[in-house]
Amino acid sequence: MFECRFNGRLCVLSRDAVDDLQRNGISHFTLREIIEQGEDFRDTKMGRGEFGRCIAIKGELLFVKLVESYSFCLDEEVWLVKHVGKGRSG
Repeated sequence: MFECRFNGRLCVLSRDAVDDLQRNGISHFTLREIIEQGEDFRDTKMGRGEFGRCIAIKGELLFVKLVESYSFCLDEEVWLVKHVGKGRSG
């Protein structure tokens, strides 16, 4: 099970994020490293309220897009992991 906190909030994976992890071959351990140890990230395609984290590993830029959300099941505010991707480090 994936469990990670960022800025005091639990990070919850969306279905798209799970698909992205499988498609890009990124493990849950690497995802946790990106969120906890990565740097702030921003690109032109990010909408209002989206927050990004990134880290460069082996010449590739791995990034995560997070959105503030609320989990009624957990009854707390969470970060929804919206997208996980790769790009060229440069």
